[in-house]
Amino acid sequence: MSYIIYRSDGELFAPGRSRLKTTGIVAAAFVLATATVLAAAEPDPPKTNHAEIPRVVLIGDSIRIGYAPKVAEKLNGEAIVISPSSNGGDSENVLKHLDDWVIAEKPDLVHINCGLHDLKRSKSNGSHQVEIERYRANLRTIVERIRKSTRASIIFASTTPIIDERHAKRKADFDRTEADVVRYNAAMIETLRNLDIPIDDLHAIVPNEAAGGIMRSDGTHYEPEGYDKLAQAVADCVRRRIAIDRYRPLTQPPSGPQAASAYRRAAAERDRNVPERFRLPVVAELSPPKNAEEWNRRRPEILKAVVDSLGDLPDRPSPQKTRVVSRELRRDYIIERVDIDNGVDAIVSSLLLIPERREVKAPAILWLHSSTPDKNQILIPHTNGGDEPLGEVLVKSGYIVMAPDAYWHGDRAGTGPSGRSSTGLSEEEDLFKRNLWLGRTLWGMFVRDDRIALDYLCGRAEVDPARIGATGMSMGSTRAWWLAAVDDRIAAVVAVSCLTRYQQLLAHGELRQHGVYYFVSGLLKRFDIEAVVALVAPRPFLALTGELDAGSPADGIRIIDRIVSETYNNLGAQDRFRSILYPEIGHAYTREMRAETIAWFDRFLKPSK
Repeated sequence: MSYIIYRSDGELFAPGRSRLKTTGIVAAAFVLATATVLAAAEPDPPKTNHAEIPRVVLIGDSIRIGYAPKVAEKLNGEAIVISPSSNGGDSENVLKHLDDWVIAEKPDLVHINCGLHDLKRSKSNGSHQVEIERYRANLRTIVERIRKSTRASIIFASTTPIIDERHAKRKADFDRTEADVVRYNAAMIETLRNLDIPIDDLHAIVPNEAAGGIMRSDGTHYEPEGYDKLAQAVADCVRRRIAIDRYRPLTQPPSGPQAASAYRRAAAERDRNVPERFRLPVVAELSPPKNAEEWNRRRPEILKAVVDSLGDLPDRPSPQKTRVVSRELRRDYIIERVDIDNGVDAIVSSLLLIPERREVKAPAILWLHSSTPDKNQILIPHTNGGDEPLGEVLVKSGYIVMAPDAYWHGDRAGTGPSGRSSTGLSEEEDLFKRNLWLGRTLWGMFVRDDRIALDYLCGRAEVDPARIGATGMSMGSTRAWWLAAVDDRIAAVVAVSCLTRYQQLLAHGELRQHGVYYFVSGLLKRFDIEAVVALVAPRPFLALTGELDAGSPADGIRIIDRIVSETYNNLGAQDRFRSILYPEIGHAYTREMRAETIAWFDRFLKPSK
């Protein structure tokens, strides 16, 4: 008899005897032999509210048995991981036990790995254990039954490679070949993509040509290093799916005439509270260049001052150290989870979305997230001004999309100076203080990381480096136009809901609208933010801002618009700068803004369209 072992917040416990199971299920965190020990000890349940923790069921063959304990470790505190102690075998066996292994557990997510037994070929008659058309039908039935009986999200894994020569030495009454692995995977991918089921492409994570050193002598199973790579990929796909499923969009700020009246009353009250000395101008407006010759002469000095305000930044790493953590196949595109070592203090965790139907050298968008939540928002529906995830809209239009995590966000949370004991605001402050000691700003390190992501994007064979745009909302907006200002490789930029002139932020008493990460050193000794924005000229720049956005005071935006518009006009590029100030709209990303964003990129990154 086996028990379900829950793993949560670093504590392990066996439920009371009323929860004992006879289905042969144990938690992936332990081998079966430990279950009786834990049950005898009867430790007190942890304080965590398990109703709030997602239940993840891992189903599959011996490869799954190898990586399941490591997946449980990596999802410790994030999910209850449940995994059968017995080998799941082929798709027929999974179907046979679906009620016990999956449906009875009421999971939030199911990760299934079956195929390795289906493709076994009998040496006596040459038939497969489950022929490929039956395999397709079984996959469809598994999906149908889980969807009918649960509300769980479903992920399938591709079958891992076989090294033919090693496998043949087993001298069993069956054989497996890599050619059959490829055929069965192709059938699975086609079948499941048509059902909108994502595929965790484990076959690509441990490719045949690289598997030799991490695969056992049987040509099928893995050494601990190999199972750890597979577990990282599984945990990553599971974690991303949970993040998407559980995200709840923030409440949109009020809009309309009444909201505008209330905003103006509150703004007037705040203005009255600002001491006179903080309302006074600090630095004069930037004088627009009269022509291209003057701009070419002045621009290097302005650029140097802007870059200097970021602090003494370390050189970016070259060559880069990168690795693909996971590869996920969606209906029309591929997701790669990429880690990039920034060479100083962090790994830049990123998503890369690659459309399957695209130009040989495709345009790309560097999408930069706001302060909530992280890179995964590019895949979350009902955000970024539309029902469909913005990333999916862009890949369907032929764009490659990259979304890197900023410091303390997403997979980078808890990786700062204090480790996992400091996250969120406290981690932000830790990073700000440390970088200040080192003579640089945290914002400078943000910009540096975004340039490192751009370095990676430019180096991808699928990307046309001359057609890369940058965009984001709120903090992501500011990341986008700062990046474009200091790096000419950004060919077009769209800034949504954050274009802030610092002196107006001061004058209106709104410094609190931005976290400490946002601030640079000494810029107002030379000029205000219009100088940073002007550095983008004559490349295309679109700004979309709500007039009721306290973090981007409207009077400051109008000053920026006037100066930067004149700059573009005098450079003969008047059609390449546009700023829309939406009346009666606050800090929001609207449907109109999404439409303007996509049209802008289509116009300048896909001119033949």
